[in-house]
Amino acid sequence: MSQKKNHSDLSSSKSEGFYDRVMSQLAISGGTEIARRYLAMNAFDGVLPVLGIIMGGLVSLNFQAPLLIFETSILSIFATCFAMFVSGITSSYLTEGAERKRDLEELERSLLSGLQGSAIAKASRTTTIVVSLINGFSPFLAGLATATPLFMVQFGIPIDLGFTLSVVSGMFILFILGVFLGKVSRTNIIIYGIKTLAAGIIVVMMIWLFSSMTVY
Repeated sequence: MSQKKNHSDLSSSKSEGFYDRVMSQLAISGGTEIARRYLAMNAFDGVLPVLGIIMGGLVSLNFQAPLLIFETSILSIFATCFAMFVSGITSSYLTEGAERKRDLEELERSLLSGLQGSAIAKASRTTTIVVSLINGFSPFLAGLATATPLFMVQFGIPIDLGFTLSVVSGMFILFILGVFLGKVSRTNIIIYGIKTLAAGIIVVMMIWLFSSMTVY
């Protein structure tokens, strides 16, 4: 029992050590603010496309077979979220990596010394990886979270209710993102929440209008 406890404590210590190292390297490179900005921005970008798909499906329920609309919407949501995941990671890794490499080379020229293996170089690599992961996972998870009620159709809730609750879920996530941004900027969190919520309302209204005019 004692050996198991010691092993658990050792694993916990290693985990905390890894986390602390990552956070300290992000602090060196200024990556914490970048990661936080990417988290909110890309989560926002992940919600809106999925919200558009859900609204298109909701309107189409009045004109097409509900099961077909449901299956098509689920496939579209998964495809969109996965595409945002791959695009977010690869684009950020290439872009951020190139920027960090250029900054490091400029710093080396100004110092007339190589920095490979230095704390700055390690921090640069860590920031590139962390920011890339956040850039990919935030829209992916935000998009899936928006559609969570729709997935519950498999467990028995009506299809039209699943679509409706997914719209509500998307609106709620947008408002929470606004509150988060308001807290970060140290301004009125309610005002920021309303601003992000307004973007969702605009998407819903435009998709509803467009779908109503084109779906027969």
